[in-house]
Amino acid sequence: MRSGGWFRGALQIAAIAAASWFLVRTAAVNWGTLSLGDIRPREWLLAAASLITAVTYIYVVIWWLISLGWWGPRPPLLDALRIWFVTNLARFIPGMVWQFAGLVALVRPFGVSAVAATGGVVLQQVLLLAAGAGLIAATAPSLLGGWTAESPAWVPLASVAGATALLVLVVPRAIPLMGRLAGMLLKRPVSWPAPPRKALVAYLLGMVPVWVLYGVAFWLFARSLFGSSAPDLILAGTAFVASYLLGVLAVFAPGGILVREAALVATLSPAMGGAPALVLAVAARVWLLALELAVTFAVLLAHRVVKPRPAAAK
Repeated sequence: MRSGGWFRGALQIAAIAAASWFLVRTAAVNWGTLSLGDIRPREWLLAAASLITAVTYIYVVIWWLISLGWWGPRPPLLDALRIWFVTNLARFIPGMVWQFAGLVALVRPFGVSAVAATGGVVLQQVLLLAAGAGLIAATAPSLLGGWTAESPAWVPLASVAGATALLVLVVPRAIPLMGRLAGMLLKRPVSWPAPPRKALVAYLLGMVPVWVLYGVAFWLFARSLFGSSAPDLILAGTAFVASYLLGVLAVFAPGGILVREAALVATLSPAMGGAPALVLAVAARVWLLALELAVTFAVLLAHRVVKPRPAAAK
């Protein structure tokens, strides 16, 4: 193994170990303060949170299909849902290659190139990160507490406006650069789309509801477990978005596991206590994974029922 591979492996182990240590330490220090009797699941809130999250998953896939249209052919929605959910589960396998390899293999029968399939996902992730960062800037006082208590109310709004203006200027110019970088990595010319600026800005704005819906769903999930003891909507939503972004950026952790939980505990502990925050973070991971598996199964079932089977040769 090359020295770079050893370094990346050591970095991955160190980062996951640090997150694990933080979570274990939080549990050891605060667990005695939590009474499991305080957790009384409220099924209707859990159902609402699950429905909002499932709808958001489908919304994300629709926008991926929109980006594929900039390259050329794209699969029908039901096929795209099947491809997306099946390959998305591969993100928990260490290394980023498996998710993209599965994606490329499954879209090929629909005339979608490997560059279009992976490029659409990468582009969406970049714009999702940008939209999420803008929302965090707007709600930073709620997340950071005393650090920003003295800041004027216009500061976060100005930050969002400035970030949005910067993205509107930078993103259209960054798209060709992404194409050139892809060509350098693949060591061959790559056909990269040049969508109009209005289309890119609309796409960027279309990513904002993703984080809003995820944040609302997480808040409802927290309320379903802890009732009035759960953090308020702005804090819960902002903490979830921030932790999700850190999990995406932590490419060394499959599915952002442990990194996302550690971030949630760190941001929510001041408001609800270390032990409840830890329970909420772990429960949210289990809930989202179970929900993703359920939606994947439902999509596969719908695909099997709706899609006609090819007629047998006579």
